[in-house]
Amino acid sequence: MGVNASGLKVTYDEVVAVTDMNINIDKREITTIIGPNGSGKSTILKALTRLIKFQEGSVYIDGRELGQYKTRELSRRIAVLPQVHSAPEDFRVKELVSYGRMPYQKLLKGQSAEDRRIIDWAMHATGIYHLREKSIYEVSGGEGQRVWIATVLTQQPEILFLDEPTTYLDISYQYETMKLIKQLNRQTGIGVVMVLHDLSQALEISDRIVIIKDGRKYSEGTPDQVITRRMMMDVYNVRCDIVRLNGRTKPIIVYNELTEQDEEV
Repeated sequence: MGVNASGLKVTYDEVVAVTDMNINIDKREITTIIGPNGSGKSTILKALTRLIKFQEGSVYIDGRELGQYKTRELSRRIAVLPQVHSAPEDFRVKELVSYGRMPYQKLLKGQSAEDRRIIDWAMHATGIYHLREKSIYEVSGGEGQRVWIATVLTQQPEILFLDEPTTYLDISYQYETMKLIKQLNRQTGIGVVMVLHDLSQALEISDRIVIIKDGRKYSEGTPDQVITRRMMMDVYNVRCDIVRLNGRTKPIIVYNELTEQDEEV
């Protein structure tokens, strides 16, 4: 079971952002949505998680229509980490992480022993337990991203949705974040759906990739199936080779020349 979307259409002020979108997501896998800037990647993620309304089509989670879920119930199935997030300056790490338990807490009741256990587990799982007493603004960029991932982990979701989780991070922090996401998926079974710009990261970490072009699905499949020379030219207008190196299980992209359009810029 997982998330199944059919015929999605999303418009902003009568401008069509996404149309005729069909996606099937297995909640045990890491699914990455890629495509050029403005192609509709984040719009799709928001529509799948009820952050924005879609005008046509349907979304089902575990065979049940998205609109039938109450907010607290949906928050126990899926967790969403947007591209931009913020917290009050006086928040400590452990206080921010604890907010992920809200879907499980009763009105006017404090944290239960189970809440505290899950909060500690999430901080240990993301490697930030030693930062728990620090202000969220005292930690580094990579540490901060781990704090936010820990926060959504405390929801104990079946699927974690991440909108460009490596944006604004240095290369080393990007690598750490990708490694953490893959580790969490493999060790906990939590599915991951994320939007990425970096195609090398998508190749390295994904079980399945969905490619978006001009608000429509260009292709969907395993990295080997969809990351091709033809796709790179059709979608990104880039000439390249997809090669395999000895000892690597995933191919890499080797960019070999600029297109005529790039040379004119």
